Amino acid sequence: MNSQILKNKIFFPLFFLPLTYILGVAVVEFFLFSYLVFLFFVNFNKELLNKKVIIILFLFSLYVGINALIQIPSNLKYSSIFHFRYVFFSIAVFFFFEKYSKIKINKKLITIIFSMIIIFLLCDSIFQFFVGENIFGQKILQYRVSSFFGDDLILGSYLIRLLPIIIWYLFYLRIDVNLKKFYFVLFFSIYFIVIYLSGERTSFALLIAFIFLSFLFINELRQILTKSTLIFFIFILATVALPKKIIHKYGLPDIADRMFNKTVKQITKTSNIKEKKTYKKNDDFITLIRSLKVFSQHHQGHLIVAKNLFQENIIFGVGPKGFRHFCRAVDYDPKEGVCSTHPHNILAQTLSELGLIGFLFYLTFLIFFIKNFFIVNNKKINKFELNSFLIISIGILIHLIPILPSGNFFNNWISSFIYFKIGLLLYSHKKILSK
Repeated sequence: MNSQILKNKIFFPLFFLPLTYILGVAVVEFFLFSYLVFLFFVNFNKELLNKKVIIILFLFSLYVGINALIQIPSNLKYSSIFHFRYVFFSIAVFFFFEKYSKIKINKKLITIIFSMIIIFLLCDSIFQFFVGENIFGQKILQYRVSSFFGDDLILGSYLIRLLPIIIWYLFYLRIDVNLKKFYFVLFFSIYFIVIYLSGERTSFALLIAFIFLSFLFINELRQILTKSTLIFFIFILATVALPKKIIHKYGLPDIADRMFNKTVKQITKTSNIKEKKTYKKNDDFITLIRSLKVFSQHHQGHLIVAKNLFQENIIFGVGPKGFRHFCRAVDYDPKEGVCSTHPHNILAQTLSELGLIGFLFYLTFLIFFIKNFFIVNNKKINKFELNSFLIISIGILIHLIPILPSGNFFNNWISSFIYFKIGLLLYSHKKILSK
């Protein structure tokens, strides 16, 4: 009896995952990582290490560590040298669910705790949008909702990274979302709206990609996503159509202005596209078309710097986290370029910081995920196990697609999310292969 209680207590903390990430990187690194690594060593299984993906991940981490040791200044190198810790993190997550599925735990209680943390965050975000501050008195910054994250404007980034994990867990518990359609439509509608209210355009783009791919490949989510997305877009249209005088009168954040008007301004050379009311001359229209850019001047500058860094360091790049150091050099920084911590694109970051060798790893991962995605999708297996694999694969793929904006891959917070999903993917894949 005591042994069973102890097991329940050991496995219980993982389901505070949403709260753990809210508290910050230090908590993620110390609490969650150390806990799961301990779990890994307790339940070590050599068979898993024979998996190709694990071997490739270890080789990648070894390359990152050596590259950082040789090329990166001392103040940046140490976290990258120990990048291999995230591989252990993935393996530990795998073992956690392997063990968790075999012992009796109060799954209902754990699910309630997990859900309440997320629901509380969403409600607080909506409250902050209308009131101007959250329930703890944290005022809204730059007209962007941040909820419990305060000065860190990463609410949208957090939610879009957590979303695949939430849905994975629903499938893992074998919950048929269509049986409680109203509640899940309501939940996902609010979830999508809060990502939009965060004002993070990258997270918004990733959300659209996630919805599209999930709708395309996961049948059980189509009805829920159709209705949730419809409500979501109605809300967006409402914010766009809302008169400025009402926004100013009630002190509401002008999210639509940031998400759309600002984006239009940034991808054109004109300061205000509305100033060009008519285009009577062909020259005017041609000038407008030529002024359009795929990226804003700000982000285009990042990409140019990344290209210049890669061209000068083709094989090895400038080292992990090296962009922030070397982009300040005059040789790499064009007039329109803006120095940043990273180039805001996974492919540009890979090429500039890790070179062709890093690109080969990136390409290997991308091919592996896409290949296995379609192989598993064509298998006749239990829908919950299939959907678990597909949803977490989509969650990883949206961060690897080169045409989409991305966060800093070597950011501890982002890396822990990515490798956590890889652990879930390993577990789901094993479940499918065991059938």
